[in-house]
Parts: sequence; C-alpha cells; structure tokens
Amino acid sequence: MKTALVLGGGFAGCTSAHLLAEKGFQVTLLEGGNDPGGGVWTRSYAGHPYTFGPRIFFSRDEQVIEFISSMIEFRNYEVKSWTFSEKDSNLYHYPIQRDDLSLMPDRGTIESELRARENKRPNVDDFETYWIDAIGPTLYEKFIDLYSKKMWGVESNRQLAANFEWVNRGTPIRDGEVRLYGDQFQGYPRDPNGYNAYFDRCLTGTDVRLGCFVQSFDPDTRTVQTTQGAFTADVIISSVHIDALFGFVYGKLQYHGRQFIPLWLPVESALPEDVTWIHYSGSEEHTRVTEFKKITGHESPSTLLGIEVPADRGRHYPVPTAPELERFASYKKSFPADFYSIGRLGKFTYQGMPDAVRDAMDVVAAL
Repeated sequence: MKTALVLGGGFAGCTSAHLLAEKGFQVTLLEGGNDPGGGVWTRSYAGHPYTFGPRIFFSRDEQVIEFISSMIEFRNYEVKSWTFSEKDSNLYHYPIQRDDLSLMPDRGTIESELRARENKRPNVDDFETYWIDAIGPTLYEKFIDLYSKKMWGVESNRQLAANFEWVNRGTPIRDGEVRLYGDQFQGYPRDPNGYNAYFDRCLTGTDVRLGCFVQSFDPDTRTVQTTQGAFTADVIISSVHIDALFGFVYGKLQYHGRQFIPLWLPVESALPEDVTWIHYSGSEEHTRVTEFKKITGHESPSTLLGIEVPADRGRHYPVPTAPELERFASYKKSFPADFYSIGRLGKFTYQGMPDAVRDAMDVVAAL
C-alpha cells in the first residue's frame, strides 16, 4: 500500500487526506493545533458558536459544491456586505452600489470622476492604479485605500499586485445586485457546529497527529522532522507555510496576521437585520465586525460579535507584492518529486475554502 503524508489539517489538508484514503493510500496527517480545521473549526464563546472570521461557503465550482454537499448538509445563506465610511459617518453596500452614490455628500465629484472614466480600460500595473482608474480617487479613498493598507499591512497599495480576481467581486460598481456573490452557490452548514463534522468525516481512517508541529523538511531525503518524531511517505502534500517548512532558505515570506476579539453583548441583535458584517475603511484599527448568530442561526437573548484587527500576531494572509511572489517562485523550484504544496499558505495566494478543496481534488486526481 502506498503511503501519504499530509501537513496541515485545514480545508486543503483534511480534504486531501479523505481523497487519498479513498484512493487506497495509507494516510498520516500532522496538525499543530488541538483541532483540525484551523480557523474554520467552530468554537464557543459564552455559549455562542463562532469561527475565526465569517466562513460562508461561496463557489461556482459544481464539482466542489457536489463533493462538500455529500459530506455535510448546507442551508442557503445569501450575504450582503457593507462598508462603514468614517469620512461620511455612513454605511454603504460593498461592492459599491450605484444607487448608494446619491447618498454620498461628495456625489457631484464622484459622478464627475466616473464620467471621465467611461469606456476606459483600467490600468493593471498595481492595485492602487487599478482602483483609481476604475472608480476615481474619491471612491478609492472612501472604500479602498486605508482598508487595503490595514488588510495587507503595507505602506502603499502600489506594492500589491493588481490581478486579484476577487478584488471587485466582478465589477467595480454594481447596479441592483446587493448580494455579495449573486451568481454563486452560497451556503453555511446546517449543523450548529458548522464545518466540524466535515473535518471529522474527512479524517476517518487517517492517522491524525494533533499538536504535532513541523520543525523542518529535508527535500533530499523527503523527511519531515516534527515535535512527534520524523515522518516520510511516498507522497507528501503540504498546506503549511512553505518558507518555514524549507527552513526559510530563501528568506521569510510576508504574511499578515489577525487578532480576533470575541465581544459578547446583552442584546438579542446588535446589527440591522440584513447586515451580517461590516468592513471598516477608515483610520480605525479593525477591518471587520461580524455578528455570528446571523450566520450560525444560534438563538439566544444575547449576541456575539467578532472583531478582526490586523496584527503581527499569526501569519494568515499572504501579502502579494512582486518581491514576495518572486521569493515564493524560488521555493517552488525546490519542491522534490511527489511533493505538493496547496492551499492559501502552501501556494502563497489569497483564496477561499472552495479553492482549497479544488486544490486537494486536483492534486489527488493526478496521483
């Protein structure tokens, strides 16, 4: 029987373990945390279920939707996303809605800037240039500038690559469609414990080592040293930070972290009925506040908010600047045979849960 070693127990790792076992591999999964799932594992605070940030499942990929729906039951959940503009002291839809422009105190300037950009293709040299070309400097300042700098921990948005498929959810300014992803499957697990059953089912039959921290990897011998000993296998699939795995031989890749603050409030609901979360695009330190019972369906006379503050704590989001992408390419050239690096951390790319599932499906299918 062929053996497989999976590093990291998030969506990419757990899905890989399940598919490898189905294919007849003897699978071992190493996870540094006390639970699988990473930030998607549902925990509880004051009786309220929550995850590390909102985890709605969005996808156009029919194979991915069919696969995960065979593992857990979803209920439809359509999200409207909002941005609070400190400058305007007002709440607006995000992505930007044309109907909201009339509510803005500087609407005359905004309309003039938009007319000047009609029928012009935005420059994609960098993130900032793209957005200013697409929506003008006033809307850029209101919605994008400070938020992106907080989100990625950069001094200038010109440092960021502009070709993020998700950057404007399909179009810079929308007409009428206020759902975040109107053209995609949107759902959340019906189970009060969210995706936990998915991870548990994925790992049935797998040798799971929790609290097992990867310390180093020798690509020549294909040996992974950990706090629980040395491991190797015929196939190695990694979803952990690729620079740490390779001993930072090409330098440390830049990831930006998050501090997550749960805030219990003695009210049944804190946000308006159609508001699940709010992005904060001004000078405040936090980037997003989520009311979790809106997502989980938890019933209680109290509520739980989750406040996300960009921080040096943790390495959650790859920062896609040109030098960092070049550094990642150097690591990728060092991959030995039958070694695969997938997921957000392993591919050094911003992607969601469906993309992690797709990564696992593609890698295992090719074995």
